[in-house]
Amino acid sequence: MGRSARSRLLFLAAVLAFAALSPQPAQAASMLLLSSCQPRTDQTDSFSYRFCSGYVASFDGVQLDTDLTMPAGTTPPGGYPLVVMMHGWGGSKSYWETNDFCTTTSADACNYNNVWFAHRGYAVLTYTARGFHASQGYTHLADIRYEAHDTQYLSGLLADASVAMPGIGVTGLSYGGGQAWLLAVLANQVMNPDGTLTSWRSPGGTPLHIAAAVPKYTWSDLVDALQPNGRSSDGVLTPNGDRTNPIGIEKKSYVDYFYQSGLQNGRYAAPGQDPSADISTWYAEISAGETPAQSGYAPGIIDQLVRYRSAYYQDSLIASDVANHSETPIFAPQGWTDSLFPESQAASMIAKLRTADPSWPAYMYASDLGHPLADNNKFSEWKVINRAATAFFDLHVRHSGGADPAAAYQEQIVRCDSRAGQMYASATASGAAPGRVAFQSSQSGHATVSAPTDPAAGVATDPIAFAAQHSGNGGCVRLTPAPPDSGASTSWTFPICADFTLLGEPALHLNATLLGTDAEINSRLWDIAPDGSATLVTRGAYRWTGSGGAASVAYALLGSGWKFAAGHQLRIQVTQNDVPYLRLDNYQSSAVYSSMQLTLPTTASIGC
Repeated sequence: MGRSARSRLLFLAAVLAFAALSPQPAQAASMLLLSSCQPRTDQTDSFSYRFCSGYVASFDGVQLDTDLTMPAGTTPPGGYPLVVMMHGWGGSKSYWETNDFCTTTSADACNYNNVWFAHRGYAVLTYTARGFHASQGYTHLADIRYEAHDTQYLSGLLADASVAMPGIGVTGLSYGGGQAWLLAVLANQVMNPDGTLTSWRSPGGTPLHIAAAVPKYTWSDLVDALQPNGRSSDGVLTPNGDRTNPIGIEKKSYVDYFYQSGLQNGRYAAPGQDPSADISTWYAEISAGETPAQSGYAPGIIDQLVRYRSAYYQDSLIASDVANHSETPIFAPQGWTDSLFPESQAASMIAKLRTADPSWPAYMYASDLGHPLADNNKFSEWKVINRAATAFFDLHVRHSGGADPAAAYQEQIVRCDSRAGQMYASATASGAAPGRVAFQSSQSGHATVSAPTDPAAGVATDPIAFAAQHSGNGGCVRLTPAPPDSGASTSWTFPICADFTLLGEPALHLNATLLGTDAEINSRLWDIAPDGSATLVTRGAYRWTGSGGAASVAYALLGSGWKFAAGHQLRIQVTQNDVPYLRLDNYQSSAVYSSMQLTLPTTASIGC
């Protein structure tokens, strides 16, 4: 063998040896983050920890602004139990980061943040989602193939670095919570950008899985959340139907708000650049509203939201979880009063999981929390919820201490002050509310039209307008005097003869004669006090399509927990115009109502 050949072989051997000893790019990125760790101290709670910060490349090379919080000292063999905490739309990694167990600025992060979990022996991963603030790329709107994949990939890097155990806990609020639901049904699988599924393994080959998920006030069905058609329900009083047909009614004030906040704090793909994340084009199409053929309205948008952004429609993943005994334990705090992601988002999803497997460990906590109109800053309630969520992670992720929630369904009464409402618990969705209270009328003279505005109640009950007038917070909508009806609305009012407690989703049934081919039949439920003031209890939205004539409309209002008092009045208001909250239909219509029946699930029946 000549000197030249021997030299080439020696050079090749050296290259191979160096490659074997050197970390791979993914591992190098992980170690770079770990090399940034600095000691910190929570002075209030006398707790020392390590805080690491840097950019980490995700599976497709997009750089993500990433932080890691760990207890002080030496990392134990096998790593820490890992919790990934994901922020809301337009937010950043800092939402869940603090220097104290509980601050006065965020009730849902009180005793539920990076320092809190690090104190309990966890490593805590917080990162800014792609497309927002300092992270690179553009947002894919919580796509299971991208944003969920980011969480899986970063967790895998930490597992390869011996920082994280293979069973991962995930939690998030709103935008981050939708991802937590998707990760929960993925369980131990990854969905790749081409839509194929593979086993979830770290870059180094370690098998990983979601050990527990806590999605906070978020969606399981993004179609129903943003454009409800009135067919979704918890299944107790009304059947849970097809949420995609007909296309629903846009929650316009919320959609407008989130699109603009995304522009301010993040980046969208240029129109037409990426059909799977064409948010600006989607927004323009949804904002334009109805077309003569509803089947031709936004079909691509609906398909994307169903297939890649909504855990509710992941039937094959759910079936796979059951078949492989990989059902992720889930604890879902959800808001009665959340006008964006109401209680049905968790209730119907849990019902679906328990239909697939009656023993699926899935739990719901319904209360006055979430997006406006919810009052999301009630420390009295969030401390209880966060204590339960911590115990849930301790049991399923840390495997030390902890407990599952006390009941599958915990439902709390809404109060219009800072105190926590009364709690009801049950093993089933209907168990805590076996009673029924019905109000019905065949009185003539009730009619609505779609064209007029409804200024007396529309702006006053809009969650975005309300929050703007209350320092960004939600709360009880109380109007004095009660809003009058206009041409767009009509009401039925009934005396309340005895105290009773609504707990769940009211069912509204209307018989009407409709003129037109497309109509919104929306509703608001009011509690009228003896002084004439009206408090909004809940509301509903329903799209009717047809050829006109006699029609029967039945749907569930959003759920609530509310105490009605004797001497008050109950008012059910039906309106064809709930602007600015809901987008006004492009097509005019009118309705004359021959009968109305409202049925409420209650904690007990009343005898009058």
